[in-house]
Amino acid sequence: MAINKKINNMFHLMELFLERKEISSYDEDILSKFGCDKKTLERYLIDIEENYDHIITIKKGRKKFWKLVRVSDIFEEFVQNSFDLTNLFDLAKNFDPEIFKELEKGTLSKVANNNESVFLFKNSIMEELRSDNAKEIFKSLKTAIKNNEYRDIIYKYDDEVTHKNEKCLKLIFMDNNWYLAVIDKDDILRFRRLSFIYKVSYSSKNSYHKKDIESYLEFIVNAQNAMTLYGVKPKIATIKATPFIAKYFEKDMKKFLPSQTFKSKESDGSVVFTLNYTQELEILPFIQKWLPDLIILEPQELKEAYRKKLEETIKNYL
Repeated sequence: MAINKKINNMFHLMELFLERKEISSYDEDILSKFGCDKKTLERYLIDIEENYDHIITIKKGRKKFWKLVRVSDIFEEFVQNSFDLTNLFDLAKNFDPEIFKELEKGTLSKVANNNESVFLFKNSIMEELRSDNAKEIFKSLKTAIKNNEYRDIIYKYDDEVTHKNEKCLKLIFMDNNWYLAVIDKDDILRFRRLSFIYKVSYSSKNSYHKKDIESYLEFIVNAQNAMTLYGVKPKIATIKATPFIAKYFEKDMKKFLPSQTFKSKESDGSVVFTLNYTQELEILPFIQKWLPDLIILEPQELKEAYRKKLEETIKNYL
């Protein structure tokens, strides 16, 4: 009977979320209706939050509230308060990727189909988790990260070799893909492409202390892309954008990479800027995208590495 009562109360709470959007465990009307105390109501709300990604916890003074965040709420706040699309991702970064899928196919598609609309999105906002297995893996990793837990992980490109006892730190959307940030058994931070993960299972180790990963978490926040190496002192590359593309690298233009720093505009119309990098792969793919109009000025070792790649590319067309 107690289980049935809990299920009924949680069901009614879900209905209330559709009406009120915010619910507190101090709500006297709900406490009276359910015939329970504040701690019991709070447990109900915590259970709902753990199972539904669109419900989050917020604090107002000393009180905790549980709030239903709709896709339309996110879009409305974005439209009213921002001209920068990156704010849209900031608003939704703590939610399941399904919220982006709904946003694309729901609100945005309706807006885009209107001839008078301001916005039109031609590309996917998020990498879609297509298979049921991928969705289960995503959910399992969310649990591991939330509880500071280890996982044994099998990656497709490793011929199903299991990497044991990996500390799961963060799920990160960058470079248009989902990545899992983990610390492996050798205490090396790695960014794993989520689409390459085949299976996730519990490890022989249970949980780790959050204080043990503080420096890693700080690094993740500041990492330039998936090729940024932890514990490696960054080098500085000086790059010149030819006059043909210089306008995209002017001082007040949006940066392509976080470390991009404007240095000067030359008399011929070219622009000189710098990039930080911990390994060549961190910035060479970006430079290559602008071939032949981004020119590496220094350091010499980076110029040589790029020249070799260009020579290999040319050989493929001979």
